[in-house]
Amino acid sequence: MGKKHKNLIEQIASKENILLAAQKAKKGNPNSVGGMIFMDYLESNIAYLSRAIADGSYAPGKPKVFVIYEPKKRQITALPFRDRVVQHAINNVIEPIFERTFYTQSYGCRAGRGTHKGAIACQAMMRRLEKDGEVWVLKTDFAGYFYNINRAFLHKRIRAKVTCKRTLELIEKYVPSTGVGIPIGNLTSQLFANVYGTIIDEWLLHEAKQKHFFRYMDDIVILGKSQKEMRDLQERMERFCAVEMGVRFSHWSASKADKGVNFLGYRIWTTHKLMRRQSVDTAKKKIKRYTRQGKTEELKRFLASWLGHAKWADSHNLIKSLERTYARSSKNS
Repeated sequence: MGKKHKNLIEQIASKENILLAAQKAKKGNPNSVGGMIFMDYLESNIAYLSRAIADGSYAPGKPKVFVIYEPKKRQITALPFRDRVVQHAINNVIEPIFERTFYTQSYGCRAGRGTHKGAIACQAMMRRLEKDGEVWVLKTDFAGYFYNINRAFLHKRIRAKVTCKRTLELIEKYVPSTGVGIPIGNLTSQLFANVYGTIIDEWLLHEAKQKHFFRYMDDIVILGKSQKEMRDLQERMERFCAVEMGVRFSHWSASKADKGVNFLGYRIWTTHKLMRRQSVDTAKKKIKRYTRQGKTEELKRFLASWLGHAKWADSHNLIKSLERTYARSSKNS
C-alpha cells in the first residue's frame, strides 16, 4: 500500500503555498473579476485562508452551475475564485503523492503527458505489435464517468495514502465520502477522477494481464491479438467495472487496428493520424458562429487551441480548408 502521509494540513495552509495557489488560479482565469479583487487584497486574503484552513473553519462558497453542449451536454460547476485558490492549495500538496501511484498507461490531466503524447504512444505501440501479426483494438468509455463515481470507493483510495484528519475533512467539503458523483469543473475533480481510474488500471495490469493499453480519464484503448480476446476482455472488464467501480460502458467496440483507432480526438493508424470528423465539423461550426456573432477574441483563442491540436495530426490540407472557411465567414459577416 506504500507510505501514508500525515500532518499535511500545515503544508496546505502555509502562506507560501496559498500564494502559489493564488498565482495558479489567476493564471488559469486572468480576466476573473473575483480574481482581480482577491489579488487587490492579496495579503489579507492569504492570511485569512491560511488561518481558516488550519483551524478547520474554512467553508466553500456557493458555486455557479451551468450547462455546456459541446462536445456533449455536461453540467459544469464553477467555484468562486477564493475556492479555486483553496483547491490549488490542496492539489499542490496531495497531487505529487497520488502522481507516484499512477501508471504509465494513464495520460489524462498529468504534467508531461496529455492528449498528444497519448496519441503518439498509442501509435508507437500499434507499430510495435503489428510486427508480430494482426492487431485488434478494444475501445471503451464510461457513461457519465464523473457523475457516477462512487464517493465511498474514491475515499477509500484517498485514505490509503492520506491519513491527515484535517486534510481529509477539507477534501470532504468539496467531495463528501458518501453518495455518487464529483463535480465537473472543480480542479480537485480532475485529480480524483484519475485516482479513481487507477482501479481499472490495476485490474487490467494485474488481473487481466494486459499491459498494452492507454487511458485518458474514462477513455480506454486496449491492443490485443484477436477479436475473441478483445470481446472476452470486454465482458470481464464490464462486469468488474459495474461491481468494483459502480460505472458502466456507454460505448465499446472491438475492431482491427488497420481500420484506425479513435482516440484522443484523432483517428490513428500505424502510418498516420487524422483529426476526427466530428471534431472538424464542430470546429467549422464554431468558426462560423463566432464570426457571425462578432466574437473576435473568442475566435482567436479557439483557433489557436484547435489548430495547435490539429498540427499533431497529418492535417496540412485540413488546416488550409479551415483557413478558407474562416476567410469566407469573415467576408459574409
